[in-house]
Amino acid sequence: MEVAILLALASGATWAIGMTAAKPALRHIDTLSYMLRRWLLVTPLALLYAVITGTLSFPNGYAVLLAILAGFLDAALGGLFYLMAMERTPAYQTTTLSSTTPLWGVTTAILILGEPARWEILVAAVLVVSGAYFLLPTRRVNLRGHVTGSLFALLTGFLWGFAETVPSKLALQQGLPPASLLFLFSCSAVASIALMTPFLRRRFPRYIDRTGLALTVLGGVGGAYLGWIFWLSSLSRAPASLISPVRGSTLVFALIYSVLFLRERLTKRALLGAALILGGVLLVSLG
Repeated sequence: MEVAILLALASGATWAIGMTAAKPALRHIDTLSYMLRRWLLVTPLALLYAVITGTLSFPNGYAVLLAILAGFLDAALGGLFYLMAMERTPAYQTTTLSSTTPLWGVTTAILILGEPARWEILVAAVLVVSGAYFLLPTRRVNLRGHVTGSLFALLTGFLWGFAETVPSKLALQQGLPPASLLFLFSCSAVASIALMTPFLRRRFPRYIDRTGLALTVLGGVGGAYLGWIFWLSSLSRAPASLISPVRGSTLVFALIYSVLFLRERLTKRALLGAALILGGVLLVSLG
């Protein structure tokens, strides 16, 4: 169990690379190109890893469909709703509402996967979501002023939490190895984003330069490939409801990277948020 928690923390640390790289990257590459190229990079890496480790295996069609569903819901549909929320609401509001991912992960794992509703897991999820709120600027979330955007952001959090736990866990339980799952996941993401691009290109005009491509590689290798390998490896070793709150550590690592590499200021509010998230992670670990 300790290994699973450490792997979940590693996924948080590497997913945060993608979050940190995305901010400067999107000044040099448009959103659709960033999303598509990032997953185009992950696909061959996941395939190569599966071949090298001898884990390229597709046990049954049900497992394959679950992996494809996870990629569509998380990377394509979740990403799209996140962008639509960003268009309609302030960034701090979108980030706050979409950061409910750990809470949805725990909830769906309990309700759908039938995992036990242990009190420390539920409290940890609440601590992580509360910490995510304090990591953001001091302005209040305004649900009334931007109803549509707020709903999109909440839906993003739900889709990410659901996709990262339920279909992914079920696919692993069907015998699909993590590397093979990630390969199918990324193939689904690439196909889905490519199909959506013609309909969204007018809204997101194409522009790319070398800096944007370099940051896309960083976000793809660190934020997508390594993050998902660590996460799926953790998910294969422990209940989804146990490690979902640990996913909230992503925001703490992103805060650290932003201070170190983007020279952002660390406030008392941000420290409180980080403490709440770490408290949730520690509660799960001790439990």
